[in-house]
Amino acid sequence: MVVEITGITWWKAAVEILILWYIFYRVMLFLEGTRAFYVIRGIVVLAIFFLVSSAVGLNTLTWLLGKVFAISILAFIVLFQPELRQGLARLGQNPLLGQLMIDRREIERLARDITIAVSYLAEKRIGALIAIERSIGLRGYADTGIRVDALVSPEIIETIFYPGTPLHDGGMVIKGNRIMAAGCLFPLTDSDRHSSVRGTRHRAGIGISEETDAICIIVSEELGTISWAVDGRLTLGVSPDELYRFIVDRMMGPQGSWIDWIRMIFRIGRKRKNEKK
Repeated sequence: MVVEITGITWWKAAVEILILWYIFYRVMLFLEGTRAFYVIRGIVVLAIFFLVSSAVGLNTLTWLLGKVFAISILAFIVLFQPELRQGLARLGQNPLLGQLMIDRREIERLARDITIAVSYLAEKRIGALIAIERSIGLRGYADTGIRVDALVSPEIIETIFYPGTPLHDGGMVIKGNRIMAAGCLFPLTDSDRHSSVRGTRHRAGIGISEETDAICIIVSEELGTISWAVDGRLTLGVSPDELYRFIVDRMMGPQGSWIDWIRMIFRIGRKRKNEKK
């Protein structure tokens, strides 16, 4: 009986360690490249010193490190409220219900229409900024622009972003298969990770992807290239085929079949590795 209880205790401990490791890994991945990442790393170093001094029996050092550790946690909460708010917003998403009712054929049609329009705009070197809503609503950003409420089509997207039109400078918000609004204002990123990105459209695309889980597509007016921003990460110079597959994968996400879900994970994993290289 004692062995059985010990086995159960060991099993629970192993599960807890795996869960805590995964949570810590996701938090560090989420904060990678931001100021908060380095603060978290400093707190971890303090925690290691605290555990070592406590195990050795250095009471004065343990007391001092304990006080510093407590203060650093409070300072982190105060200084990095935007990052914490963003993380809690994403934590509140329900991946099982968010897009369960969206038909795959509608998603493919949406991806095709957006890709056709974006390819034309890139060829003509016409700037564009498009945010596609997923689980987190974009109504707050849509309210900063002009209400459109039109079915997504290449012709409408091209017309809105054509130079000289009243709405071509702002961002477009798409929900489902409809254009909610255009000429919208998106928040500019202030992350140190993207200090080399100087284009306003690109910084706005990264900014809204940091605040929400939206897919943001950017067309460079100067270079005529297509990029996307998602989860606070910018991928530059993608092809129309890559953009189409990316939109379909992201819009389906974990709500698709298990095969689609696994394929998406490996595809995004490979892309992130290539970005780091």
